[in-house]
Amino acid sequence: MIHSVLIYVETQQLLLQQVYELVVARTDAQCSFLTPPPLLEDHSDIKVIYRHYATLYFVFVVDQQESELGILDLIQVFVQVLNTCFHNVSELDLVFGWQVLEAALEEIVQGGMVIDTSIRKIFAAIDEANKQDISSTQKTWWG
Repeated sequence: MIHSVLIYVETQQLLLQQVYELVVARTDAQCSFLTPPPLLEDHSDIKVIYRHYATLYFVFVVDQQESELGILDLIQVFVQVLNTCFHNVSELDLVFGWQVLEAALEEIVQGGMVIDTSIRKIFAAIDEANKQDISSTQKTWWG
């Protein structure tokens, strides 16, 4: 089960700070799997898995039942979807386009479980939801 997904830039704050300190201390050549930070030490079945893309770190906090390589692949899918939606995702895209970020994550993970990893299907669902949002906001009160 996936317990949380953290996405942050190179400056941030207690759990985020602890995860951040663990992740940025590592080089890109090092393994992307970490033992949990001190705040999560009492959860022996928790592990931290991350990928670094440009200035963004994508971090998943998962339990022992999740495959490390599977989560790395999931992060890759997530980033590819975001890159498709935003044409090379950046921090500002995530700040101002958080609805797209949320929609993408909801298409991939629900209830802590991975439900879809098809980039084409995920992007199509987000695109369809976006079209519905646009058409519903263009309607006037008189019909």
